[in-house]
Amino acid sequence: MDKNPIVAINQSKVVNRPESFATMMKVGPKVCITTASHPGFLGFEQLLQTGMHPMAGRYGGGAVDMRDTINPMAMYQYTVWQDVKSHEEMHHDNFKEIYELCGSCLDMVIEGPWEPYYEIVRSDLPRIMGMTDVPAQLGAAFAAQKPVSKVALASQRCIALGDHWVSDGHEKDFEKGAVATLTWMKENIPGMVGWMILKQFGVSAIGSFQLDPEGMMKATLGANPPAYATNHGTAIPDKPQIPGQRPTQYLVHMEWESPEMAHMGIGYAMVDYELRQIHNHGVLAHLDRGPYYLFFAPMMEQGQWRRKLVL
Repeated sequence: MDKNPIVAINQSKVVNRPESFATMMKVGPKVCITTASHPGFLGFEQLLQTGMHPMAGRYGGGAVDMRDTINPMAMYQYTVWQDVKSHEEMHHDNFKEIYELCGSCLDMVIEGPWEPYYEIVRSDLPRIMGMTDVPAQLGAAFAAQKPVSKVALASQRCIALGDHWVSDGHEKDFEKGAVATLTWMKENIPGMVGWMILKQFGVSAIGSFQLDPEGMMKATLGANPPAYATNHGTAIPDKPQIPGQRPTQYLVHMEWESPEMAHMGIGYAMVDYELRQIHNHGVLAHLDRGPYYLFFAPMMEQGQWRRKLVL
């Protein structure tokens, strides 16, 4: 049986200022082109946080549109691969280039990078997503000296990403309940484009820039990078070197036509009696932490990987 590709999500928090956007536009395309040199690379999505779901976050300070105020903001970069070996091999073969490019971004990073691996448990995403002229609108926003996250709504499509930590032994029940919940939402709520359920199974040491002590302490601006090495050695691994989070982390990835649609749609789990029963017993009853939903919009993406989904 064919298997779905795996997803590595590089997670960081960055300063929301025009200079950060300029760095993204300078460095981001070069990283993408370098990454695409490996045959195991299937596609990517670079997402910038625009807000959060206030009810799903359970805090009054959260809002759907926080483009002007959220600082730092989350930046999640999905890269999709045939397998773990392909991802790790790309980092090994292009270590000098990746080190130099990513090192030039560190003046905007507040936290991260941290790069967990996820398997795609189930997906009901469209094979081709809608696109807009994102780069032109991004450039206009930068020229107007707007905060970085202001540019993210250049595409109205909203990615709502829900963080769930599932109690040990409850994983299968959670997956069943999450599928039932998302299926009901897709069939009954306007504006929902699609969804997938991601299960963390480890973390990339080199993708998280967890170098060995000599590499971590080497003073360089990138022209003389350290040798490829982590505390797990120099060999190219075929499985994650850092173990997966316990309790198990699941990310529920939902796509909506707009942030407003996402806000309304996710709220159904609290105010629609039928969906509330499905979600309460199928999802909430199995959690140790969460759910917490952040809202993102795409900055750059290449979605051909969606055509390879088999679940």
